[in-house]
Order: sequence, then C-alpha cells, then structure tokens
Amino acid sequence: MKETRGTLSRRNMLIAGGGACAALGAVIAAPYQATIRSRARELVRAQPVRRTTISLARAGYDEWSGQLGTTFAVGGGQGMTLAGVRTLQSSGTRPTGTRDRAFVAVFDVQGGGTMAGDLIYTVSHADYGAFQIFLSAAGDARTPGRMLAVFN
Repeated sequence: MKETRGTLSRRNMLIAGGGACAALGAVIAAPYQATIRSRARELVRAQPVRRTTISLARAGYDEWSGQLGTTFAVGGGQGMTLAGVRTLQSSGTRPTGTRDRAFVAVFDVQGGGTMAGDLIYTVSHADYGAFQIFLSAAGDARTPGRMLAVFN
C-alpha cells in the first residue's frame, strides 16, 4: 500500500488563507454587530416590498416608531391603530439580538370598540405579517379602547 503524506500545495494554502481571513473578519466585526444589525434593519425598512423578514415582535423602538398611524388587524376581525410609542425606564438585560431599550406601544381600537386586556392576541400588519403580542387595557375610563404592549 502506498503511503501518502500531506503536502503544502497551492490549494491547501488558499484554503488555509481563506479560513484565516474569515476568522479575522469575524473578530474585527464582532464589536460592530449591533450597528450592522441596525443598518440592515434600516435597509430592509426602506424597501417597498413586504417586510416579513423583520418581525415586529422582536423589533426595537425605532422600528415601532416608524409604524405610527398604521393599522393592525387583530384575530377576530377587530382593527387597531398604533397611536404612540414611548420609551420606558428599565434597567437590566434584554433579550439578545432584539432591542436596545424598553418601550410601550399604544394602540387605539378602531370604531370605538374595546378589547379584553391581559391576553395574547395574533395581530397582522400589512408590511410585517402576523405575529403574537400581549396586550393590556390602558385602565383609563376616558380611553376605554386603548391597549398597551410593553417591550423590554
């Protein structure tokens, strides 16, 4: 049987060099991960096509703020409009790869309707598709159709 030894061929050198470059690129890009992710979201958000590649369930304050005034269809046929997005003071850690600050999304139920609070609803947005969201009633008698969703 013929004995084979590993040799340093051009092919092996190219493979090793490519692997080293990829590893170096990953190490250099690591501190900029949040910036890269944010910029990628901005590019997708600027596209006129459906944005179902980004889920509002995991989106941050800026993404939600860009949807002010848009309509969300709630399972069961009810509609609600995003009336506001406010930042919240919240310390502690947040889910990895999602948002940089806590905020509350404020919805107004359309047509003067009301919805039960403290439930998980499936909502759908024209550009972002369907996702689940936990909604609470605002608890103010002056705005009975106001719903809140808190994102940490």
